[in-house]
Amino acid sequence: MAKGVKLFWGLVVLAIIIVIVALARTPSVQKPSASETGPIKIGAVVPLTGDSAAYGLPIQRAGLLAVEEINAAGGVNGRPFEVVWEDGKCDAKEASVAAQKLINIDDTKMIFGGVCSSETLAMAPLAETAKVLIVSPSATSPDITGAGDFIFRTAPSDATAGDVAAQYAMSKVGARKAAVISETKDYAQGLRRVFTEKFKASGGEVVADETYNSGDTDFRTQILKIKSANPDVVYILPQTSSPGILILKQLAANGVSASRLTAEVLIGRNIVAENKKEMEGVVGIENWFDEKGDLAAKMLTTYKQKYNEDAPFPSFMANMYSQFYLIKDAIEKVGLDTEKLRDYLYELKEWKHALGSLTFDKNGDPVGLPYSVKKVENGELKELEIYRPEVK
Repeated sequence: MAKGVKLFWGLVVLAIIIVIVALARTPSVQKPSASETGPIKIGAVVPLTGDSAAYGLPIQRAGLLAVEEINAAGGVNGRPFEVVWEDGKCDAKEASVAAQKLINIDDTKMIFGGVCSSETLAMAPLAETAKVLIVSPSATSPDITGAGDFIFRTAPSDATAGDVAAQYAMSKVGARKAAVISETKDYAQGLRRVFTEKFKASGGEVVADETYNSGDTDFRTQILKIKSANPDVVYILPQTSSPGILILKQLAANGVSASRLTAEVLIGRNIVAENKKEMEGVVGIENWFDEKGDLAAKMLTTYKQKYNEDAPFPSFMANMYSQFYLIKDAIEKVGLDTEKLRDYLYELKEWKHALGSLTFDKNGDPVGLPYSVKKVENGELKELEIYRPEVK
């Protein structure tokens, strides 16, 4: 009996040992971390206050529409987007501070923006160092082309827009003498630089090249110089619409009769509608996109229903809207590693969404996007022609 009891307890002990060893060898099942299951954070730097909010807010709203749609449909692999919005104020210093917060505190690996070129150029070195992906819907300065390996934009460079403006002034207006008045900001100076170079190369003469600082409201000194130079066309390049409207008023008040040419900032649909008298006859050049395309029309209709206004800057807004779907597709294919996301974008060919068809070149610039030349007539924009650059 004693031997039987000992044998019994020996078997029990052996069984316990076997169970313990087996458990020790079984890999533990760890729950996914919050970073693997929680919301996917995206930073966004746009001008939400000041004059630049005139285009910053509509662009933000277009992005919000996309986020709402994507999250309502289940997000990205079951994870929702969470956007951390920062006010870049169309200012380099403000954008730099915003980017540092997004990268170092919020731990975002992707930033949409800036909306302004000065914002994007200020953030680019920080993003490059941290390997954070930047995609801008509207920063157009030619300097962004060389800003870094992680820097992309869905709006074309003003290296083409300034050329289109110079060609239009020469061939359609018949101008041989041009005056330029521009704000001392990266966006306006990029256009100014390209226009003056191309206009001169075509045989034209830039008879006045005037600048002003942000916040200025009295342009009489610059306008009197322009008037005395007697140009055929005046190329007006504000960073925001407010000084642009003041310049138009003061040109008229001082009897400057030259044709007026401008860029996208001054031909926002609401700006044209609210300043019919001042804007009449102004010709503006902006990135063209097909507003009647299925996804574009859906976005524009949804925007109008929600905010009770027509999209004031439809091309830039379509860019921001589409960027969220672009990153969704990219994450679903290659994950959240920013180097893999960067490589995915460089390899992208004719990706289609509300913005149209998108292919990036080796610099992160979109390839071959067309431009629309529009003229203000009776408070509305009439399309004069579409310019399609050659794809090199």
